[in-house]
Amino acid sequence: MDIEIKSEPFTKEQLAGIKRDLKAGRLRRFGAIVSHYKLGFTHNAMAAWEKKDISPALAKKLKAREFISHIYLRRSSRLWPYGLYTMLHARSRKEMDSFINELSALMSGCKHKILDTVREFKKTSFSPRR
Repeated sequence: MDIEIKSEPFTKEQLAGIKRDLKAGRLRRFGAIVSHYKLGFTHNAMAAWEKKDISPALAKKLKAREFISHIYLRRSSRLWPYGLYTMLHARSRKEMDSFINELSALMSGCKHKILDTVREFKKTSFSPRR
């Protein structure tokens, strides 16, 4: 279901119904899948950073950046030394470059690769079959 983007997308009655359904177990969770493109974020990229681990302080600083939607730490390898991944969203190439420079400075200029999004094929919440 598409929900109109506005300050109060639901009536009080609709919110009460959602709360009832959550409490009764008819809904497990209520969430949104945001279309970054519809919100004007036309420049999206995965930044891969040459880091094997991050400190709690750095993790906190990364989490505070509103332009980052995902942060992952994965195993690196000899052939691909990048272990930290951040998904970035910007409204222009210039803004994206600014965000990348900001993160690079935050991470003391560590080596990185920028993987620009060319096309999105699927975006949904994960719902595993049991």
